[in-house]
Amino acid sequence: MKYFLSVIAIVAMVIVSSCTDSSSDLGLSIRPSGDLIAVGTDTFGISTSNYIVPNMVSPNDTFLLGNYYDPKYGTTKGEILAQFTCPIGFQFPAGAHPDSLSLYILFNNWFGASQSPLRISAYEMDGTPLSYNTTYYTDLNIADYCSKNILLGNRIMAAIPDTVADSATYQPHLTYKFSQAEVQKFYNAASNGAFDSQSTFTNYFKGIYLTSDYGNGAVWYVNRLYMELYFHYNAFINNKDTTLTSGLVFPASKDVRQINRITHPDISQIPAVPDSVTYICAPAGIYTQVNIPVARIVNRIKARWSGKVNSINHAELRMEVTERDTVDAYVMHIPSYLVLVPKTKINSFRVGDTTLITAAYNSTDHYYSFDLSSYLTRELRSSNPPATDQLLVIPVSITSRSAAGYIAGLAPKVNLNAVVLRTSKSVSPLRLEVVYNGF
Repeated sequence: MKYFLSVIAIVAMVIVSSCTDSSSDLGLSIRPSGDLIAVGTDTFGISTSNYIVPNMVSPNDTFLLGNYYDPKYGTTKGEILAQFTCPIGFQFPAGAHPDSLSLYILFNNWFGASQSPLRISAYEMDGTPLSYNTTYYTDLNIADYCSKNILLGNRIMAAIPDTVADSATYQPHLTYKFSQAEVQKFYNAASNGAFDSQSTFTNYFKGIYLTSDYGNGAVWYVNRLYMELYFHYNAFINNKDTTLTSGLVFPASKDVRQINRITHPDISQIPAVPDSVTYICAPAGIYTQVNIPVARIVNRIKARWSGKVNSINHAELRMEVTERDTVDAYVMHIPSYLVLVPKTKINSFRVGDTTLITAAYNSTDHYYSFDLSSYLTRELRSSNPPATDQLLVIPVSITSRSAAGYIAGLAPKVNLNAVVLRTSKSVSPLRLEVVYNGF
């Protein structure tokens, strides 16, 4: 409110100071009173509601794996479908023998308790192969890609097991050793032509599906997956027979597809949300829907000074944060950035969109401030503004910045984040404060 009043004061000072200049006085003395610049202010109540997110585009660099239950927001479940690249054209040395095949799952971070156990199961994908050029969403149907008939293995593990002596230098990971049948299958791939091309190998081995069916206290942020086939062969080195060992790596790289299925299976059963607040829960859980009464705002401004050219100098939608938990060590973090986008662009917004409005979290006074002045000015000059514009508040990560420090790239938040926002029915109601002029 202080900022809102300061804007009004500055505008008023500009008008007063212009009237003290002698040349301005002359202009004003011969100008009709109807031509003077007029400044107006207004406050509008804004309605909001909780919007259950159907899906988002699957992330492509960090993948959630595991289950985390929050009593307020419900369960977040992460599963992974991954293809692997092959060494095209590779042939094993003469007389080579396969030893073992392992899958490595690496993650640098997690959310939840570091020693909370999860049972991770790995299945061979046996359905429709993932397509490199297809856009996949987080609610994809697993049954289309994996029947779960071929279990490669399962293990129960925590992010940092009790046996780790130095957690500061420990690289969290999970390793599976596959059966001898799988070892032989990968060894035979070279001789039967599966290494001839990536597409041939993808049809030979369609990938791995990872899921968790036990534990709800942690989600791992997986950043690397690969398989390695170990083998040995004999060689004559320095005039003597020698047994050499080697490994053939099959990485889950950007040359093939990895998809993250992210769901909230019990979101419809979370406790009733009071009408004084709305929730935001990432990733792809709950967003806040904001209903802007565009026609009412535009009509009121135009009616204030009929016939004048109007513009909006300031339009602040300040969304206050409430119910901050500073005690629970495992409470979801408040997102640093939110964006306000049209509901129709929930999965297609990007930097540069004129309809995208960004706000950073003010951690001192605990609010997000959205500047709607450009957005409302466009609607003010539109020949047919909508009665109500439905916008969504979405948590995002800043992925890149320009040399000058401006936001150059952003994406929907993948890490677990959540925040509670006040509504128009709160003790400190949500309002849109507008300063505009006519001349």
